Amino acid sequence: MLEAALALGGSVTEAEVSALVGTDATPYLQRAADAGVVARLRGRLTVHGVLREVFARPLGVGPAAGQLAAMLNVDDLKVVARNLGLPAKGRKVDLLEAVAEFFLDTANVHALVRRMPAATRTVLEEADRDGGQIRRYGGSSIAHRSRYTNRYRQAHPLDWAEEHGLVYRVTWEDYQLAGQVALAVRGADYRAPFQPKEPSVVWHTPDPQAVRRDAQAQGIAVVGLLSALLDGAGREPLATVKAGGVGVRELTRTAKALGVTVPTVRLLLAVAHEARLADLDERVIPTAAYDRWLKLGLDRRLAVVLKAWRELDYLPSSQTGPWVPEHRQSWSAQARMAALRALGDRTTTDIEQAAQWMWWRQPLTFGGTTTVRGLLDEAATLGILGAGAISPAGQALLADTDIAKAVGDLGEVTRTARLQADLTAVVAGTPSPELAELLGATAVVESRGTATTWRFSAATVRGAYDAGWTEHRLTKSLAKIAEGGLPQPLVYLLADVARRHGSVRVTPVASTLVSDDTALLAQICADKRLDQLNLRLLAPTVLASHATTADTMTALRKAGYAPRQQNADGRDVIEKTRRHRA
Repeated sequence: MLEAALALGGSVTEAEVSALVGTDATPYLQRAADAGVVARLRGRLTVHGVLREVFARPLGVGPAAGQLAAMLNVDDLKVVARNLGLPAKGRKVDLLEAVAEFFLDTANVHALVRRMPAATRTVLEEADRDGGQIRRYGGSSIAHRSRYTNRYRQAHPLDWAEEHGLVYRVTWEDYQLAGQVALAVRGADYRAPFQPKEPSVVWHTPDPQAVRRDAQAQGIAVVGLLSALLDGAGREPLATVKAGGVGVRELTRTAKALGVTVPTVRLLLAVAHEARLADLDERVIPTAAYDRWLKLGLDRRLAVVLKAWRELDYLPSSQTGPWVPEHRQSWSAQARMAALRALGDRTTTDIEQAAQWMWWRQPLTFGGTTTVRGLLDEAATLGILGAGAISPAGQALLADTDIAKAVGDLGEVTRTARLQADLTAVVAGTPSPELAELLGATAVVESRGTATTWRFSAATVRGAYDAGWTEHRLTKSLAKIAEGGLPQPLVYLLADVARRHGSVRVTPVASTLVSDDTALLAQICADKRLDQLNLRLLAPTVLASHATTADTMTALRKAGYAPRQQNADGRDVIEKTRRHRA
């Protein structure tokens, strides 16, 4: 009820709030008055101003028109007052009071919204969906626009809204939709969400063994996924977008490669960055701390991840654009622990019901049911929840005790793989860093789960040879990690690619020297004054130079030769003297 009252401007009647929420607001407003957060002034109920700091955006709308109008100068206020049918003379304080009183009357606001141009309504409806903020290039002031006929400027749909006090410029480019206007734009039938009764949830007593088993499986999986993500970023750093962060296209590509969802990739990047395992600058690359993390046991690795999640001050799963570390939602770190405490030692099969119940009991902690659901989903992904209940790791996270000890034995990392005749390698469990590096250099991941499958191909083996591996060294290394030896098809593949690898060689050349006088080319190639060109004899009549055509021509002339320049088609280039003029 307080949120609805603030969205209406903070000075309301019981009838206005009742109409917005769809039920009698009187008992609730009286309770707020008894608590001292609502006072009756001049026949209206006024919400204490300090609550504006609690409800930053009540019902998802911005500040009231009266607050925003205070930023206008007196000339602009006169134009707005005149357009609203109010007296346009007097001091700024009188004009401001009149405009504020106008917008406190919901009938006035709805009538004003009904008569706005269709184009303006479209812009304001879109602005409301975007949180009430509008970005556009700032033009002239309201008074300047209305005083002078601007023949060179096309009218903008926001002009009418600004001149009638519906939107206000808050920076040179940014505009804000007034709170009462946003509610009116939603339509006369709009009702604020109001749930007076506590949502019912069917709780169950969890099976401790099932909880531990499920949480451990999730923990092992997330450690493997994070390793795969950062190993990949080590070979090919994740690109960032100009606006900062990892773009949606790169997130989607990474999610497909890992076999997970985009929200999971956002979560992995967030905990990796928070734990200093990855650095985000112009690209996302693993740090030296990641190499140290790889040397820890699985339980210690998971503990690092869970501690990083606890310290996050934003909700990665709530992002929709590029992933970028946000440091504005300080509530989130507390909300994580609050969600776990609220769940307690219970579980439910309906997470949506649980999210509704948690939000209903602590609305300011979570902000909305979407946030609660996001927190619970993240906790389940990381093994903080198991089978819908708090795992031993989650309990340790809450109590700030040894998480690795609570996690328990996650087993040893796997150091061998089963290499099969279908050119796949199957690794049960979490591969060791050395195993993951070897298979990552020679094959590509085909599937992930309790076991990870890599697939060899001519392209992947060629990539290994390109990176400096030899057939002998690669065969020897794969034989060491193979359970039961190397299958014959893989041996044949390694040998076949090695036989063809390097049969054609490509070397860089910036320019060439061509002459039928082979003795002259031999002399030029041996001339010490031309060492900076790095000349090489490709054929008796062709020399290759590492320098550009212009630099090669200059060096040859300086050494006393008389070269002639040709273009790519073999035609002579005529050098014309440039005549400069002022």
